[in-house]
Amino acid sequence: MHPVDFTHWRLEPRTLQLTGPTFSARVEARPHAWRILVYQRPQDAEKSSWAVASTQRRPLTFDGRTARAPNLPPLELTLAPFAFTFAELSATGLLAHEQATWRTAAAAALDPLKPTQPEPPTDGYPLGGGLELRLAERPARRYFGLGERTGFLDKKGRRYTHWNTDALDHHETTDPLYQAHPFLIGVEDGRAWGVFLDETWPSVFDLAATTPHQSALFTPGPTLDLYLIPGPTVREVVAGFTGLTGTPPLPPLWALGFHQCRWGYPDAGSVRAVADAFATHDIPLSALWLDIDHMDGYRVFTFHPARFPEPERLIGALRERGVRTVVIVDPGVKKEAGYPVYEDGKRLRAFVETPRGDEVVGEVWANPAVWPDFTRPEVRAWWADLHRYYLEKGVAGIWNDMNEPSAFRIEGTPPQQTGKTLPLGARHGKASHAEVHNVYGLAMSQAAHEAQRRAAPTRRPFVLTRAGFAGIQRYAWVWTGDNQSHWSHLEMSIPMLLNLSLSGVAFAGADIGGFSEDATPELVTRWTWLGAFYPLMRNHSSKTSRRQEPYAFGAPWTHPMRQAIRFRYQLLPYTYTLAEEAHRTGAPLMRPLFYEFPEDETAYTLHDAFLYGPALLVAPITRPAQTHRAVYLPPGRWQDWWTGEVLEGPRWIVAEAPLDAIPLYLREGHAVPTTTPEPRETARFDPLVFRAFPTGPSRGEVYEDDGDGPTPGRRSRLEVHDRTARFDGPRAGRTVRVEVLTPEGERAALELAPP
Repeated sequence: MHPVDFTHWRLEPRTLQLTGPTFSARVEARPHAWRILVYQRPQDAEKSSWAVASTQRRPLTFDGRTARAPNLPPLELTLAPFAFTFAELSATGLLAHEQATWRTAAAAALDPLKPTQPEPPTDGYPLGGGLELRLAERPARRYFGLGERTGFLDKKGRRYTHWNTDALDHHETTDPLYQAHPFLIGVEDGRAWGVFLDETWPSVFDLAATTPHQSALFTPGPTLDLYLIPGPTVREVVAGFTGLTGTPPLPPLWALGFHQCRWGYPDAGSVRAVADAFATHDIPLSALWLDIDHMDGYRVFTFHPARFPEPERLIGALRERGVRTVVIVDPGVKKEAGYPVYEDGKRLRAFVETPRGDEVVGEVWANPAVWPDFTRPEVRAWWADLHRYYLEKGVAGIWNDMNEPSAFRIEGTPPQQTGKTLPLGARHGKASHAEVHNVYGLAMSQAAHEAQRRAAPTRRPFVLTRAGFAGIQRYAWVWTGDNQSHWSHLEMSIPMLLNLSLSGVAFAGADIGGFSEDATPELVTRWTWLGAFYPLMRNHSSKTSRRQEPYAFGAPWTHPMRQAIRFRYQLLPYTYTLAEEAHRTGAPLMRPLFYEFPEDETAYTLHDAFLYGPALLVAPITRPAQTHRAVYLPPGRWQDWWTGEVLEGPRWIVAEAPLDAIPLYLREGHAVPTTTPEPRETARFDPLVFRAFPTGPSRGEVYEDDGDGPTPGRRSRLEVHDRTARFDGPRAGRTVRVEVLTPEGERAALELAPP
């Protein structure tokens, strides 16, 4: 390996061009970031991106040492050997690996991802050796982001591989998982910056793992495409990253309710029985999900003719109850003569191919199976059209699974040479699977999103995906895959979802109760209370596990789970308002404490509590038989939501945690909009009740609209001062109430000033 040098520079319109004996580079000022693109081949100078939604460039200057642009911190550059300084980040060198060198040096991270005999071009990797950027480390620095990861909130001290993987039975140190988000937030002394490596190859981030004095970012591809996003706060870094990769669309209101799913609702009767049980136990429900059981022989875009003989009737009956239907769509297409989906795809030559031009054939649920090449626009359009089969039957949402893509077996290839996915040398047009594997799920989700947008333009799309890449938030929500019914997985879901939130994925959740193994009633109860604050609240389990619907365990467990789900609906005005903020600004719903308190050093160390929006601090129970827990309150005053007690931070307290509640605290200065605890069709909340902090001025907001469709809504604002409240929103025909819970535990209504 050798350092990358540049010997000349020239300033072009909106671009700084660097040239050297082997590599060239472009430096660009984007509205939210500096971009540094290092490349060898001339055709890579205009490299496109799957993740970046905005390609706008701004004017910049360069004096031979410092690049400057409006609204960006200066970028200090050293040309030979190449290095740079950005905010508190110092890149000490860029190294080019030789072909054999990187295959040896990166073996520990990449061995599961490549064939046992990596001889180009059949292994899918380029002929070059890859690029490695080295970063100087500081002891006080912490790292966050990286999307969906196991472990605690701070990611420093480990090495992470970006490679979408069907990670069944993952545990606290499993890496990688189902999603690839090569986006990193560094924080030290309360100041933050972000780094996004926009490379789809299986990159590796070594965060002071090999040596405490140095971190390294490695990609085996022929380019290094880097975005540097300024702070100085984490909030600003997240806003900059979502400004670059896109904010999520506003979801339909029903998506923010409670969802029930199980791999093991084998027929229409069992689905109706679940809906009946929710009604019998008076448990609110917004959506029922159909797993692979609904398909005819695992043929995608089918219903089994005997077990689901009248799907329109079933879906319509659920809809009459206010319950939407979501169905699973896997990418593996059954290779079967006469099956229309396969025959049409074959005519289009839509499936991933071997280097010889044959279809890649293997097994997933369908056997034999072939996989569409979603990297091609015409294939995405064809796939999107296939969704009409479900949408015309009344299906409200699409669930993309197994889209890493996962493969149980590939014909003619030993399993150790595929890593439970397609062969790395398989062809997606001109690209190898090794290059585009990480965006397969993103491209599939794009097709599902476009299918709903085109087929039902008056409804908002809803897509849930297991696999994804940076920018997935533009098309889909995310869940964290096949977790287990263990307390450790309940606890681990918190930092996992928080880092996804910091990586631009505002709408995500984990399977409440755990997907596999047998859950205890106490675990599901505590997890349901935690799940009331997930953006996606879905109970989901495997047919090989114990039933864990909220009513499944009977008394005394049904009541506290019902209370948790009802509380979710009570908070719906607040949740919907946060969802609209996420759509506008990229701000997450679930937030680590340091997101709102960047100067509080203790906030950076906590992974088992979080903020729901700016106003609520949530401290879940993460251990069995636990009736109390330690809760850290950041600076300011906080009110116990349930008792009314006002507490001064920063301090640690011991909170009581009965089964029918969760430790929850209202932040001083805030008022939270609530309503009655039931599903509703529109986001025009009647009655609307703001819960305000009992002392001092408070402010709150609520966003209201039709709850679906393109009609714009309105944010209304509440201000509470001197025991009088003023609400600037429309009030005709609606009830707006403001109340406080006094420190003595008494509820009191505040006078509402006339508009």
